[in-house]
Amino acid sequence: MVIFMKKWIALFFFCWCMIGCMHVPTMINFEGKDRKELENFVSDYHLEIEVEEVYSEKQVGTILEQYPKSGKIRKNEKIKIVVSKGIDYEGLKINELGDIPIMMYHGIWDMQNNDTDDKNGNVDHYGYQRTSEAFRKDLEFFYKEGYRMIRLSDFVHGKIDVELGKSPIILTFDDGKHNISVSKNEQGELIVDSHSAVGILEEFKKKYPDFKVTATFFLNSSLFESEYNEEIIKWLIEHGYDIGNHSADHVDFTKVNSEEASKQIGKMYSILDAIIPQKYVPIVALPFGSPYSKEHINFSHILNSSYNGKNYHTDATLRVGWEANPSPFSKDFDATFLKRIRAYDNSGTDFDIEMNFKILSKTKFISDGNPDMITVPEDLKSNVGETTLKLNTY
Repeated sequence: MVIFMKKWIALFFFCWCMIGCMHVPTMINFEGKDRKELENFVSDYHLEIEVEEVYSEKQVGTILEQYPKSGKIRKNEKIKIVVSKGIDYEGLKINELGDIPIMMYHGIWDMQNNDTDDKNGNVDHYGYQRTSEAFRKDLEFFYKEGYRMIRLSDFVHGKIDVELGKSPIILTFDDGKHNISVSKNEQGELIVDSHSAVGILEEFKKKYPDFKVTATFFLNSSLFESEYNEEIIKWLIEHGYDIGNHSADHVDFTKVNSEEASKQIGKMYSILDAIIPQKYVPIVALPFGSPYSKEHINFSHILNSSYNGKNYHTDATLRVGWEANPSPFSKDFDATFLKRIRAYDNSGTDFDIEMNFKILSKTKFISDGNPDMITVPEDLKSNVGETTLKLNTY
């Protein structure tokens, strides 16, 4: 009888344990999912949760961290989670109506700053030519100031893909000479001089993968003045750079008639079309910044005309300019007459790099990290131009 009772008690205890275990839930990892899914799970088993909310790029309500992630849940144990409450737009000062700099370079020379007359990196008096040392320092400065490169053509068409909290910047080079120097190896492949503009850009592409290094080179009919002209152009396109129109003969458009203006633009488009058909950008960097007004009779011929029986269209023109441009989302944006910042050092005066970026520290475009949305402070939303993108205000 005693033995029977012991077996009965043991069986009862085993069954009781089994029944109890059936009511002890096994934790599921809800990280990356919406908190509502966890709340439903917790509700079914009458458990408690402890929630901490933090700013994050993840969608509001997304579970970022969870403790415990797995295993049996003990009685009265709390589930602790960290949940996204979205982006701190105000804290990050997000403003996608801010200004965007288009930097204007010409030649980059394999020289040190001490080799120049003013010792600050300007090869010529006006600062159109820059030393390789100064150019490297410029790129480091842009990166450390939170700028990330975008293509000029994307800017023109309102495609701004820059990570959260960073600002877009655009690099342009007028004239082909002193921008790239190449040789060939035994296999016939192009080897880019590491001290040329393109060589330095490629160096930074490896050093800072998130810099998204790119640039647009604006050419005349002499192209890069190299025996490898066509190969260089194709190499640039294949490596993420763009080629644009700088007129066939670098003319001053205030000193030619409209027929010649059309020839200068149309001929250059024809040259590029023969080398990289449909792969160049229909953008013109105006030689000398001319004409200096959109009202000039030749300006319409730069945008739309024909040459040798073939019509052409120009999406945008670039001036010699002096300061940054409005956002492409702004009512004030005009792609057909864009300003550029002359990339030179003039001790913080006359709209040099230092002066412009000091201004930009208060006015720059700061990205929300979402290329499909425009985020601006509530009091600026009336300044947003026509757009198909979602408008987000705070």
